[in-house]
Amino acid sequence: MGALEKVKPFDVVKVRLQSQTSNAVRQISTKSSHSPQSISTTSLPSTTACRHYLTKQIHYNGTYDTFIKVIRSEGLLSLWSGITPALCVSIPTVVIYFTSYMKAKELLGYNENQPNPILPVIAGACSRIFAVTSVSPFELIRTKVQSEKVPFKQLYRIITTSVSEDGLRILWKGLLPTIWRDIPFSMIYWFNYESLRVRSGIKMNSYWTFVCGAVAGSIAATITTPFDVVKTYRQIELGHNSKTFQNVCINGRANEALIKPITATTNNGATSTQTIDILIRIIKAQGVGALWSGK
Repeated sequence: MGALEKVKPFDVVKVRLQSQTSNAVRQISTKSSHSPQSISTTSLPSTTACRHYLTKQIHYNGTYDTFIKVIRSEGLLSLWSGITPALCVSIPTVVIYFTSYMKAKELLGYNENQPNPILPVIAGACSRIFAVTSVSPFELIRTKVQSEKVPFKQLYRIITTSVSEDGLRILWKGLLPTIWRDIPFSMIYWFNYESLRVRSGIKMNSYWTFVCGAVAGSIAATITTPFDVVKTYRQIELGHNSKTFQNVCINGRANEALIKPITATTNNGATSTQTIDILIRIIKAQGVGALWSGK
């Protein structure tokens, strides 16, 4: 619990930077679209606005700049936004993941005395699929809350409206890029971790276990970050389609200039949601470096 509270602000910063990249790609896609279809304020009642989506757009320049701007615009506690869904993700994931990993290794016949480096890879991949699928709805909510300031009442409306329109499957939005991220991560992590642990010849203690885990995790995270960016791209779309957008509106007046970038590409049927297509769009719009936003 304490460790989660310490790293939580960095998680919020990571999602904000990735969300910024995603929104920039959508705006560029909207401008280049031949027939963009967006919601106009004329289609909304004059007494209606979506304050949730009319949050002032802030440009972030790196980790430190994001910290400062989030604190100034939303307050210090915003760095711990999404703590409840994060706990609902982290605790079950750890329990399910490591329990199923150890069981999978046992079923595959892994032998500590004659280690086969491929077996931890297979065990890690299988256990990760099971774990991320189980907690995907909480991961979706966590990402949405961290990407922008969303009051609980507004979040509830977004979720219920989205479910009523698209069914329960909407709660697993972004699962595929999550699997694309987590399976390679697990395979790379456990291959490097077991190799370092078993073949280093060093007597393992808490310190060396930490070192092996840190090295293996750093390598895996660097390689799989592009899929994490795609996951964020997909999950922050929750509530951005035209019907949901209108249904979660509250008192006030809508601003068309802010509505268009959000809704245009999500309403355009020609826009692909395939992971590879999103990666290509990000590269074309922001360059290769954008695939490691928030790293």
